Amino acid sequence: MNSIKTYLERPISIAPLIVYRILFGIMVCYGCLWSISKGDIQSRYLEPQFFFKYYGFEWVGFVGEQGIYILYGLWFLSALGILLGAFYRVAIWSFFFVFTYLHLLDATNYINHYYAISIFAFFLGCLPAHAACSVDTWRKPSWQRHKMPYGYIAVFQGQVAIIYLFAAVAKMNSDWVFNAMPLKIWLLQSQDFPIIGTFFQYHATHLLMSWCGLLFDLTIVVWLWFSKTRKWGYGMVVVFHTLTGLLFNIGLFPILMIFSTVVFFDPIAQEKFLKKLGVKLQKNQVDCITPTYLKYFFIGHFIVQILLPLRHHVLYGGNILWTEEGYRFSWRVMLLEKEGMATFYVEDPDTKRHWVVSNQEFLTAFQEKRMAIRPDHILQFAHYIAKRYAHRYTIQEPIVRADVYVAMNGRVSQRLIDPTVNLATKSRGIGQKDWVLPFSY
Repeated sequence: MNSIKTYLERPISIAPLIVYRILFGIMVCYGCLWSISKGDIQSRYLEPQFFFKYYGFEWVGFVGEQGIYILYGLWFLSALGILLGAFYRVAIWSFFFVFTYLHLLDATNYINHYYAISIFAFFLGCLPAHAACSVDTWRKPSWQRHKMPYGYIAVFQGQVAIIYLFAAVAKMNSDWVFNAMPLKIWLLQSQDFPIIGTFFQYHATHLLMSWCGLLFDLTIVVWLWFSKTRKWGYGMVVVFHTLTGLLFNIGLFPILMIFSTVVFFDPIAQEKFLKKLGVKLQKNQVDCITPTYLKYFFIGHFIVQILLPLRHHVLYGGNILWTEEGYRFSWRVMLLEKEGMATFYVEDPDTKRHWVVSNQEFLTAFQEKRMAIRPDHILQFAHYIAKRYAHRYTIQEPIVRADVYVAMNGRVSQRLIDPTVNLATKSRGIGQKDWVLPFSY
C-alpha cells in the first residue's frame, strides 16, 4: 500500500490537468450550442407536462420556462469560464450543478456520456485545473503551480479505464458476440455511408465490427498505458470514435472519449505541447500534497464505480437487457435496440367504468418511446395516470393496468409486464420487479 501511495503522490507536471481542462471546456461549450441548435430546450424541458424521475431523486423540481433559459445561459458562461480558467471554481461548480440538474430532471434523457460528463466535471471541481494557463493565474500569480501529485490525473485515467472495461464486459453476451446485435440493425440502416457503406449489407461485416468493438474496448487502455504503443492507441481512439460518431447518433460521446484519453499522454510531452502553443508553465516550489478528504472521496468513488455495474448480478438476475434492472450507470454502451408499444387501461373499481389512456395526452413522442421499453418508467407513468384519472373522474383508488409489447435486438415482440397487475398498487424501489415477465428467448 505504501508503494501505491508513493506512486500516486509523486510530483509530475500539471500540464495534463491543464490540457484536459481546456479540452473539457471546449467540449461543453460546443455541447451547449449543439443542444440548443437541435431544439432540446423546447422538446426535452418545455413540452413535457410530466417528468420521469430517478429513484431517490423524486424531489428534483422543474424551474419553469424562464429558469431553463437561465440555466442554459449559465451552462454556456460556465463552460467559457472552464475553458479560460476564469473564476474557475465558480465556473466548474456552476456547470456541474446545472448540467447534472438538467439530466436529473427527466430520466428518459439518460445517456452514459451525460453521466460521464458529470463525473469528470466533479473531478475538475475538486482539483486545481486553473493553476496554470488561466485568467485566474493572470489575476493572481500566486495561484500558479508547476507540479501536482500524479494521483490528480490518475483519477481521470482510472475513470476512463472503468468506462472501457465495463463496456467490454457488457458486450460479452450472445447478442453482441454471435448475432452482431444490435450493431447489425444500425449498420443495415447506414448502407448509404460513403465508400464503406456497401459492405454493411453483409453479416460478416456486422460480426467483424462487433468483435472489433469488443476488442477495442477491452484492450485500448493497455495500448494507451505504454509509451511505445500510446500513439498507435490514440490513433485507434480517434478513428474508432470518429467512425462511430459519423455512423450512429450518439451525441457527444465520441468527442468526450477522444478528449478524455489525452490524459494518458506523458506529462512532459503535454508540457512541451503547451510550450509549442506559446504557453510556458511557471516553475515554482508549491507543495504537491493531496488533501486527505480528497483521497477518501476518490477511494469511495471508485468503489462505487466498480459496484454499480455489478449490482445486477447481486440484486436482480435475469436478462438485464430485457428488464433493465441495474442497467443504467453501468457503462453498458450501444447494446440495445428496443421498440415498444404500451397501452394503459384505467378502471373505476366502484362503477367498473373503463378507459383506454392516450399516452400522447401526457407524454412527448420521445418520452413515450423511452417509457414503453423500461419497466421502471412504465410504473412511474402508471402512478401518474392513476392520480390524473382519480382527479379527473373522482375515482377512489383507480386500477391501472398496462399491456406492453417490446421487440429487443431484432426479435419478435413479446409481453414485457404482466397485464393483469394493478400497477397503481406497486411501489417504486430498488428490489426486483415481480410483475416484469421473464425473457422467453
